[in-house]
Amino acid sequence: MPSNGSKETDDSQTWELAERCLLPIAFSHAIAVILATILNTFGISQTSSFVLFLLLLVISVGSTLFYHNLKVTAAGKAVLITGCDSRVGYALVKQLDDLGFTVFAGFNNKAENEDIMQKLKDHASGRLHVLQLDITSERDIHSTFLYVNENLPDGAPGLWALVHAAAWVTLGECEWVPPSVLKRSIDINFIGLARLTQVFLPLVRRSKGRIVLISSLLARIPSPVRGIYCALKAAVEAWGSCLRLEMRRWGVDVVIVETGEYVSGNAWLKDNTALLEQARDMWTQLDPQTRKEYGQELFQAEMLALEKYTQGPEADLTAVTRTLIDAVVKTFPMRRYTPVTRSERIQALCNHYLPKPIYDILYTN
Repeated sequence: MPSNGSKETDDSQTWELAERCLLPIAFSHAIAVILATILNTFGISQTSSFVLFLLLLVISVGSTLFYHNLKVTAAGKAVLITGCDSRVGYALVKQLDDLGFTVFAGFNNKAENEDIMQKLKDHASGRLHVLQLDITSERDIHSTFLYVNENLPDGAPGLWALVHAAAWVTLGECEWVPPSVLKRSIDINFIGLARLTQVFLPLVRRSKGRIVLISSLLARIPSPVRGIYCALKAAVEAWGSCLRLEMRRWGVDVVIVETGEYVSGNAWLKDNTALLEQARDMWTQLDPQTRKEYGQELFQAEMLALEKYTQGPEADLTAVTRTLIDAVVKTFPMRRYTPVTRSERIQALCNHYLPKPIYDILYTN
């Protein structure tokens, strides 16, 4: 999925409405045909199925649009957001605070983000709580639980939403990534996420709230040098889908937001100054036979090619934050939001429906 600096029109809302309305339209057509057949058979009426279809279509689509746009009242509801040191988490905190929610903003390392936290406090309401929350730390998870439980808004039965915005992106071919980096990526992107959810589910269940998982289209689209990230996002989606089925009996929604090309968290290979040094670290940790087969020149050339994932124009996150807000405030959220560009959506559809050899010809460089 190549990077594209040009801004494309966000048509994700159109796709969301289409997904909502597809089933009502199909049912309207089926019921219209059945009713027309019954009425004509018994001579009750000669109304055509097309007229009945139009009547049922107006009723069903109108009801669906009303249902789709219902929103909860923000007053008295609390939201916990992880990874607020990322652009997505920071923007989401500001917008939910503006809407009137009580927001608990979790930062992976408060000491390293003092300026960001102070700026956030200066522009936010008194409902904002800034917390130290490393999702790989059992101590941080439990201390955050106690703090949130003690500082819920008056009358709130529990936590309305838990939004997982923390992520750590690992770049590099699957054979090159050292075990220590692989373990840290798994701890942050999957194990920490799952553990935090386990601890907070009783609070979310009490309020019949929702869990919001930020995934990526890369969970469904293979991308060289981002294989670890693809695998972990696929794991998050599978885990989230199972959790949604398990929580349905409790009235808890589990929402997956599949983002596009942008990097949501803190990249391991984060900037050009550290790129070559980290590349050398990976090179020295490879076994001698692998180094011989790849050759140092090829290795360094491929590592430098990773610049497109760590540099480049800042992504427009408007569509992503819009869907995250919808996931929190909509009374009946979608099971899955996909705020991606049109080209990314087409690529995902091609990957899903086309034979793999044809897809590889079209999209593999």
